[in-house]
Amino acid sequence: MDLKKRIIEEASDLFFHKGIKSITMSDIANHLGISKRTLYEVFSDKEELLGECLDCNMELADKEMQELLEESENAIDAMMRIYAKHLSDLHNINKSVVHDLKKYHPKLYKKIECKHWEDIDTFRPLFENGIRQGLMRNDIQYEILMWLLKAQFKMLMEGDYVPTDKYSMREFVQAIILNFVRGIATPEGNEKIEELIKNIKK
Repeated sequence: MDLKKRIIEEASDLFFHKGIKSITMSDIANHLGISKRTLYEVFSDKEELLGECLDCNMELADKEMQELLEESENAIDAMMRIYAKHLSDLHNINKSVVHDLKKYHPKLYKKIECKHWEDIDTFRPLFENGIRQGLMRNDIQYEILMWLLKAQFKMLMEGDYVPTDKYSMREFVQAIILNFVRGIATPEGNEKIEELIKNIKK
């Protein structure tokens, strides 16, 4: 593995697990066992390094999402796999990451926000397959529902509107996604959802 790739992987782990603001370039250099001078020869500053980490993370997320869609038996199975992936990812990300991005790295935050809105069309074929399979309702306003779903996640991640001191982020994500999927599913689709929930819990 070349040095740049190694720095990105290790720095990403530090940023996402411990928060962005709390991690300095010195921390990253010490963690990697290299000098700060060497680190700065590869990345001019923390902003550039963080940007590369986020780009790699988004690229990996896109790849994993495509793999989930290809492995799924049907549209409901795909939605529930995505749901389980979201819960797993959330468990591994420090709660302060979004706050730190928005406050201290607004350009990078804006870039991620734009990427999320652009991803809305990614799910359109999934909805269309679900309708053909008789698992999703054919009267749903796809684009409106996706915007509402994204808005709920934005509200949750910014943390100013929901009582995260009373309920965990995991509980909120579970409620948002399960209510969404159940709401767009046909009776047959909801039967499959309940089966898959039991399997996820196991």
